[in-house]
Amino acid sequence: MKIIIHELAAKEFNDSIEWYELQSRGLGRKFKKAVVETVNKVKKNPTWYLTEEDKIFKAYIPGFPFKFLYTINDEEIIIWAISHLHRRPWYWQNRKI
Repeated sequence: MKIIIHELAAKEFNDSIEWYELQSRGLGRKFKKAVVETVNKVKKNPTWYLTEEDKIFKAYIPGFPFKFLYTINDEEIIIWAISHLHRRPWYWQNRKI
């Protein structure tokens, strides 16, 4: 399956890497690695994860207060948000196609 990342989710990801790196050298790299590993696990078994809402899945990032939200179609996994767990829960919802 192909992974598609919404442009605002990509920005959230990059901003979070940068923020963590400013907090402690190497922490941004650790966050990035945790996200990439989780994405790879989702890619292998996309329906194994919990649903946030009808057909919207969520995968938590181990070691960090983040999750990413995604949908699945026949050919793609679309990541809509890489969200801090303490943000407004549905701030990303208008991103859906």
